[in-house]
Amino acid sequence: MTNGVLGIIACPMVDDNLVYSLAKDPEEKNIVIVENKNNESIRRKLDKSGIGYSTAEWDDVLSGKIALDRKRYTILIYMTDLGLHAVPETLKTTVEKLATEMQPLVDALGFYIGTCGNFEWDAPAWCEERGYKPSATFRDRNGCLCHDCVGINIAGGPKYSEMQKRYPGHMYIFPAMASNWDAFNEADAANSDATEESITPDMREALGIEPGHDGYMRWLLSLGGYQHLLKIDTGIGDRERFDEDLQRLSERTRLSIRVADEGWADLQPTDDLYARCKSLLSR
Repeated sequence: MTNGVLGIIACPMVDDNLVYSLAKDPEEKNIVIVENKNNESIRRKLDKSGIGYSTAEWDDVLSGKIALDRKRYTILIYMTDLGLHAVPETLKTTVEKLATEMQPLVDALGFYIGTCGNFEWDAPAWCEERGYKPSATFRDRNGCLCHDCVGINIAGGPKYSEMQKRYPGHMYIFPAMASNWDAFNEADAANSDATEESITPDMREALGIEPGHDGYMRWLLSLGGYQHLLKIDTGIGDRERFDEDLQRLSERTRLSIRVADEGWADLQPTDDLYARCKSLLSR
């Protein structure tokens, strides 16, 4: 039986991966989710999977008002803002601050995040350098970091490079990307809105930019050479909703849907991360 507190800092873009691992593990868990605006998705998915949890205010956890039971397998989950991916340095400082604050509360840490532009940032190595509690994050079979949510779901950078060669002109879409499309793009809304506002009607006509934000996005995607959406079926997440979200996204972007060949999706980093996290706790 596992004992101790596992702290998890997670991005909503990979909450399917976390819920999948929690559902797959038959061991009894005491899950505590920190109350914030970012936990709606994971709570909905845990509810659908029949996985129980409680919630707590972060200040109450930090102050000790909410005690975390170290005699049970307790999992403290803090969901970060999806928009952090748009500002890599802010993502890094936010996660490091949370990891520091969790030190007296947990026995181990799991980073369910990508580096998202912080290419050389290895959160577990950063923790080790500071003498923090042991931690783990997504890595491929060779121990290399999975840098973003696509890499996490196909098992790493080298495979990412192979996919780019196999599927040029494709935007890679897995379940959480399809369902979080608007939230993912809203992170850069201020810059995007300012750019859109600076484009005059004459410029729109000359550049072929259709009205509305979707029209602007279609223009940006065309500049990037995107022609198709590549469906990467990880086998996790809401199966029915994935197809619905993907179809809506295809209609909005006017990119046709193609399906990645079997074998591209790979849950090895997900399985390994959860197993590693549990191994860091006492039994």
